[in-house]
Amino acid sequence: MRAVPEAMAEKLMSTAGEFVASWDDVRIDDIAAASGVPRATLYYYFSSKEDVLAFLLRRMLDRLTESVASADDEAMAVPERLAAVVRAQLAHLAEYPATAQLLTSNLGKAGKLPDIAAAINASFHEPVRRLLALGGADGSIRAVDPELAATALYGAVTVVGLRCLVVDGGIDVEAVSEQILPMFWSGLRPEGTR
Repeated sequence: MRAVPEAMAEKLMSTAGEFVASWDDVRIDDIAAASGVPRATLYYYFSSKEDVLAFLLRRMLDRLTESVASADDEAMAVPERLAAVVRAQLAHLAEYPATAQLLTSNLGKAGKLPDIAAAINASFHEPVRRLLALGGADGSIRAVDPELAATALYGAVTVVGLRCLVVDGGIDVEAVSEQILPMFWSGLRPEGTR
């Protein structure tokens, strides 16, 4: 795939929400009409609508990776770092609601695209796994299976965030964080602490 010009990428990102419910029925012509990018130009950069989907998902996940990395301040204690990462994911969902919904509604397809599966791992799972292992090792959180716990946290944050987008029309990152984090944190506290 050729490098997509920034202006075109932003047009595609801004119209992604129009295809959330019906990606299977979408044609390149529909993407062209919604985004204002000529059909021929789309075919110059993408060989199929699946390539467009992969591009949108990859771009969203790259931005999530950047958000999570900038939120993870090594000067903070592990529990605070973990909370910052959760807030970063929620803020990212709030900033890119259409692509977040597109990703979730197409997880089956995304999981079959190796670079997308790797990007999902790099964007959230790996940083959270690392923090869970670090916290378990230093005793600041209960030692747990980092893979399982990272998946549980990713699922909780993603599903709650998407629920807010669909039902409430947006995400109040601080309010949602104040609800999710204590529930998750209660299960990670070192044994014998309150």
